[in-house]
Amino acid sequence: MKSSFLILLSFFVFTHSFAQKIEVTMGANSGLFHYSGNGTTSSSIINGGQTPLTGGYPNYHYGNKNGFSYGADIHAQYIAKCGFIAGLQAGYDVLRSEASIYSIFGGPIGPSGYYISPYTPVKGTSVVQDQFINANPYLGYRLPLKKIKIDLLIGIDFGFGVKSFEKSRSVAADGTVYQTNVNYQTNANYGEGAFDPRNRFGLAVSYKRFGI
Repeated sequence: MKSSFLILLSFFVFTHSFAQKIEVTMGANSGLFHYSGNGTTSSSIINGGQTPLTGGYPNYHYGNKNGFSYGADIHAQYIAKCGFIAGLQAGYDVLRSEASIYSIFGGPIGPSGYYISPYTPVKGTSVVQDQFINANPYLGYRLPLKKIKIDLLIGIDFGFGVKSFEKSRSVAADGTVYQTNVNYQTNANYGEGAFDPRNRFGLAVSYKRFGI
């Protein structure tokens, strides 16, 4: 079973406040993302058509190596006098996972309908990029401190996939460069039309108009 693991650090700024009860913030985030569980891999081969490689694709889609990810969001939250927090966040995330490429399998196709070229050792990387629109309703509690604000948050993140594609670049010992570019269309697990609910936990620390 495939799952995902995401570490994000968000930077945000308060854009408006009203009577210390309603806060609206805008933020940007970056971090690391990878797939985990059965069906993931740290390395793969590329299946291709012709040489130099055109129209190829990775043998395994889900890389379990961390890839640099980033996004942006806006959220509004209600702060009660007792410290209770209720909020809603909306954002856009670009999640990237990686896998090493160690071999290319492709070339001319023989009379039997199979590739007749041998495996070609290479060194390279495959990067899968998934893009999501997110909606995150959450609850929390603000610790009663004076100079800084510390919020403990818990909620559910609903991700709606809008795009997914894979790119790889590998180099053989003779200097030949192999590249792939695969666009994944509608799929239940990723890409356009995907729906990905996730548990979400957060810790927000802010001072005046800025926070992490």
